[in-house]
This record gives sequence, C-alpha cells and structure tokens, in this order.
Amino acid sequence: MRTLNALLAAALLATAGSAFAADMTKEEAIAKAQEIHPGEVVKAYTETQHGQKLWEVQIKGADGKKVALFFNVATGEQDLKAK
Repeated sequence: MRTLNALLAAALLATAGSAFAADMTKEEAIAKAQEIHPGEVVKAYTETQHGQKLWEVQIKGADGKKVALFFNVATGEQDLKAK
C-alpha cells in the first residue's frame, strides 16, 4: 500500500508542473517583441484589455517609427487584436 501511495504521489507531482506554467516575464516579452520587430525598447509594461492581462512592449525601429506589440501574460502568445 505504501508503494502504491508513493507512486500516486510521484505521478501527481510529475504532471502538476505543466498545469501551473509560469506567466510570461517582462524579459520574455521584450525578447519576443524584438524577434518580431527589431529596435530599441522604449517601454514595457502590463495592462488589461477586454479582461486579459497583456504585456505591451513599445519599440522604436531603425526608421524612427514606434510600434506597440502585445502579448498575453498567461499564454505568452502575441495578441494581434489589442490596441
């Protein structure tokens, strides 16, 4: 019985990590934004739009134009609908 309990506990611990993935960090958002649009990071901060917590990363490109990219904090995916 102890062996069964130990195996069950080990299985639960092994699968629990993927269910509680960490939120995207500021550094990760900046790195991802610079992959998409190289340039100088002007600002990076969180905001909430339509009930979703987002990273907004503002980048000044080589042409001098500023671009804002948005990433979902929970998933790390780029949010193309955010403004």
